[in-house]
Amino acid sequence: MLLIHFKQAWNLIGQEKLFSSLYIIGTGLSITVVTALSIVYYIRIANIYPETNRDRMLTVTSALEESPDGDISSSQLSYMTVETCFLPLQEAEAVSVIYEAWGREHYVQPEGSREQLPVTVKYVNSGFWKVFDFRFLRGAPFTEADFQSGIRSAVLSESMSKRLFGAADATGRYVSLNFMPCRVCGVVKDVSFVTETAYAQIWIPYTVDPDCKTFRFGKAGTLGSFRADILAPSAGDREKIRNEALDNVRKLNATLPERIELKLMGQPDRHWESIFRLNSNEAPDFTKIFLRYGLIFLVLLLIPGISLSGMTDSRMERRLSEMGIRRVFGAPVSRLMGQIFSENLLFTLLGGCAGLIFSWLLILLCSDWIMTVGQGWRSIPPDGTDVVFTPAMLINIPAFLITLAVCFLLNLVTAVIPAWRASHRDLILSIKN
Repeated sequence: MLLIHFKQAWNLIGQEKLFSSLYIIGTGLSITVVTALSIVYYIRIANIYPETNRDRMLTVTSALEESPDGDISSSQLSYMTVETCFLPLQEAEAVSVIYEAWGREHYVQPEGSREQLPVTVKYVNSGFWKVFDFRFLRGAPFTEADFQSGIRSAVLSESMSKRLFGAADATGRYVSLNFMPCRVCGVVKDVSFVTETAYAQIWIPYTVDPDCKTFRFGKAGTLGSFRADILAPSAGDREKIRNEALDNVRKLNATLPERIELKLMGQPDRHWESIFRLNSNEAPDFTKIFLRYGLIFLVLLLIPGISLSGMTDSRMERRLSEMGIRRVFGAPVSRLMGQIFSENLLFTLLGGCAGLIFSWLLILLCSDWIMTVGQGWRSIPPDGTDVVFTPAMLINIPAFLITLAVCFLLNLVTAVIPAWRASHRDLILSIKN
């Protein structure tokens, strides 16, 4: 029966080309923004190269130091805090520590050239390469021994390696970073800026900076410029790791002077929670966040849904005589409503396909704007950095299922009232019409 209804709906598209085109395009445009937002947030939450372990990760990006006299400071973590509370975690598979050298500008100098190329550098520890699953094209990450010794080793992205050394193998060669030589130990596949935590063009040990371990502030020196990303053996182990980390924080607080207390404000976060933590001095209110985004999605669907429902109702007015005659010959109301639902569903599915394509174009054409405005990224793309969305990020089963679910919901909103009215009109008035 459903197949018959779809065949009738397909014939209707050919008979009412203007209405069908307007309905499909209207549906596509109404779905576009919802699907685009869904894809963007899916990219931020799903396991995406090289952050393929997001479902097993815990993150600590900031903390709050509070003293009994009411003095409060908040920022990232000092090395003392990281070393005391997170690096010793016994339940963790690996701990990545990143030194955020905010405000620094970095330049590389190609061999035999006076040109200075701006570059994004990330200061990391050896555990970084275990938490994040980079694909090494040549060489390997710097070793723990290199890290502890503060040897100036560097891992390059593929595009940076080609820019500096062409097609030649860069491993074992030296790159001049801020006029200081660094030995290239490995080259990795390029990373998209949408994986912001792992993104860089050059990765070096943070131990090359002699000031990183001593830089701290707050009355007790618990705040600084570090963040920790913790990899659990499995998703089920995250709670044990969280409890161990909080126990370490309690032990640290017991040693702080003047009854100063370090607070993590609900951290360590699961990865999806960390993307909503935008302020260092307060924990996100997830109830408000979910209500806000739910309301946005509802409005984005409801307003175009009402407009499309009006179009459907107008079309039903022109088909009242058809509905009346079919009812006279014994067609049950359920069959008439089923036909209207099937017709609308086909239109909505076609519009959904159009909306999915429109959403991809919107993301690709406005990628820099998406990364800069209001999506929760902590930093904006550096100058000269292209925001890349790979086909694997855009073409995926979750995005398709989200679009399909939106189509069914929009079809329900747009078809239920017109279908009910058309199938329950007075028979005499319907035939007379």
